[in-house]
Amino acid sequence: MPADGAASSGYLVRTKRARILMDCGPGVAVMLTKYTHASELDAVVISHMHLDHCYDVLPIGKQALLPYGKTWLVDTDGKGDFHGDDTDRRIKLLVPRGAAATLDRLAELFPVRAIPQLNRAFELAYEVIEYERGGSYDIADCTVNMVPMVHSSPDCGIRIEAPTGSLGFTGDTGYNENLVTLARDADILLAEASLREPDHTNHGHLSGTEVGRVASRAGVRELVLTHFTAPEPAWKQARQADAATEFSGPIHIGEPGMTFSTLVNSGR
Repeated sequence: MPADGAASSGYLVRTKRARILMDCGPGVAVMLTKYTHASELDAVVISHMHLDHCYDVLPIGKQALLPYGKTWLVDTDGKGDFHGDDTDRRIKLLVPRGAAATLDRLAELFPVRAIPQLNRAFELAYEVIEYERGGSYDIADCTVNMVPMVHSSPDCGIRIEAPTGSLGFTGDTGYNENLVTLARDADILLAEASLREPDHTNHGHLSGTEVGRVASRAGVRELVLTHFTAPEPAWKQARQADAATEFSGPIHIGEPGMTFSTLVNSGR
């Protein structure tokens, strides 16, 4: 959850031809504006429909519809210039099966009566795609693979393959064999490290030790830990130390604004 000025889950992936946002929890819509305008995104991929991973999908969609770099208050005649008028530039929104109806209900809760186009974010800003667990989707020069995970809400890890490198993101999950598939030979594994001890409930979260074990088994080049349940530096450093008992490669504690390049790490 948000703490110390940091947003919830949200990670921007940039390649030569694509800008892909993985998850967009509370606060991500604001943080995104530091790096790009929402209308420049090619895709938003949601690992699962828990609040801390998807809540800002509506404001990001509304941002994408607004004219970039223009000053305005209201569009009284409904004929303003909107990014959403160009359906070829819609952002692909990949969500779990059944999520589209949930998003429509969310949009209905916050109508903008003076600018009716803003009420159609999931029609004009996005091309909503309910992905299949285990499915693959082409986004510009990337392939996005949705790898089934184990969580209290239907969840997929996200693996992005591009000419310049590969990235695996666990989402939220308990330990399972698909994690190794997700992370196999990845340049970067972005992994939740929520717990001190393994989760034996049906909720589904990872400990630092389990994350390190996955990274070692999968031959990951670099490991980035995220989704901490406590903001204190000592807690994060302890999860990093847990992962290091299993994985001997570089282990980073994820913080807002950090940037990693697969070009440097893989020599490509």
